[in-house]
Amino acid sequence: MNSRAPRAEKKSSFFLGFLMLPRAKRDALSAAYAYCRLIDDIVDSGSFPKDEARRRLDFWRAEVGRLYEGRPTHPISSALARPVFDYAIPKDALLEMIRGCALDLEATRYETIEDLESYMRGVASSVGIMCVHIFGWRHTPKERMYEFATVFGYAFQLTNIIRDVGADLELGRVYLPQADLREADCAVDHLLRRDRGPAFDRLMRVEYLRAKNYYARARALVDRRDLPSLLPAEVMAHVYEGLLDEIKKGGFRVLDRKTRLPAYRKPALALRAWLYCYGFGR
Repeated sequence: MNSRAPRAEKKSSFFLGFLMLPRAKRDALSAAYAYCRLIDDIVDSGSFPKDEARRRLDFWRAEVGRLYEGRPTHPISSALARPVFDYAIPKDALLEMIRGCALDLEATRYETIEDLESYMRGVASSVGIMCVHIFGWRHTPKERMYEFATVFGYAFQLTNIIRDVGADLELGRVYLPQADLREADCAVDHLLRRDRGPAFDRLMRVEYLRAKNYYARARALVDRRDLPSLLPAEVMAHVYEGLLDEIKKGGFRVLDRKTRLPAYRKPALALRAWLYCYGFGR
């Protein structure tokens, strides 16, 4: 699905984050993202009818169990065996990814932000939990680090959802909470007509401010002594928050186009992330 967590391809913000890591951690992240991509593609590639997609997800639920028992049977889970051991990646994070992706086989609407957050925990925050285990940390309490990963996941995913409103409509999906649409007096029909009137602008401003709040909340949870270890996460966050601000600057033109950051801005944002993590920025 085009609104899910991004992939570690060379043009992505994930790839910029990868460059900040030693080889062993890059390999571990590559294995984790191969798993996440596979689960995502089962649901969203269009290759499988729903019943077949469900069957494949059931296989992977069982395969995750086999992985943690030390007997994986698939090349992708086999590649994860060493990272799972070396970095203590929790089993629940891998299963949560399956749960989140499976929701797209059943639901295309979310009533409240709490409902949407449950979805985002599956498809995005689960990835964050895997990542922070690979990045490592020493000073932030575990529960706060998990909350950091969870809330950053919300921030990235809501940024994706805002960017992809129009593309998701083509798939019959509306991820923005129905309660928010009603509050903004913006019916789904407005979206389908690509109506960029005042109601849509009100809706987008609500979602923009919510995403900005997620970024700020996540950062407030981390002991600053752990920021150098979390530099890859902050590279991604700076790029994604930059994308969010670009969408706002462009007047929320997301119904008929997909906003992208100019290539030259990503290295600049990565540098800002480095300065922030090493105590030279906000």
